[in-house]
Amino acid sequence: MTPQTIMLILLAGGMLLLIAAATHFSGSGNLDNIKSKTVGDGQHGTARWANKKEIQQTYQHIPFHVGEWRSGKNLPRKQGLVLGCVGKKNAVTALVDVDDIHCLMIGASGVGKTAFFLYPNMEYACASGMSFLALDTKGDLARNYGAVALQHYGYKVAVIDLRNPRGLLRPGRELRVGSLGTNQKDPL
Repeated sequence: MTPQTIMLILLAGGMLLLIAAATHFSGSGNLDNIKSKTVGDGQHGTARWANKKEIQQTYQHIPFHVGEWRSGKNLPRKQGLVLGCVGKKNAVTALVDVDDIHCLMIGASGVGKTAFFLYPNMEYACASGMSFLALDTKGDLARNYGAVALQHYGYKVAVIDLRNPRGLLRPGRELRVGSLGTNQKDPL
């Protein structure tokens, strides 16, 4: 070995010994002084359900009167996402989150994702004048709410049949893209 290599090894070893000594004598080398956090002290288990006051402050409470909305009366002015409802059958109040949010609904088959979440949100979106895109693989939304959006709220509903995309663009064929209930001729 050359003298430069020996000097480099001794220098590196000395630096390692210096770091080990600093760690040992500083007192922060052991874990005895770390405070263990107990449950409820911010580490785990602090999640809880919101109380009535917090729900009142967080969400807009908007009367959910579909019959009035469909006739153009008492339309909601706030746009948002219906996250729940309170009240009895004829006096339902929607809990609406009016913040700029996104939502992902996950649930097993048959738990009510469409009937108890999607349909109320589509009705509220139409009544409050929101623009939205609904991806409908089975065609249920177009059948059940396309006509409602068109007839009662004046929406222009576009239906794109991805099972037969070439059928939409053939010359001489009527398009299903456009207002639901009115067929438009292909301009080609």
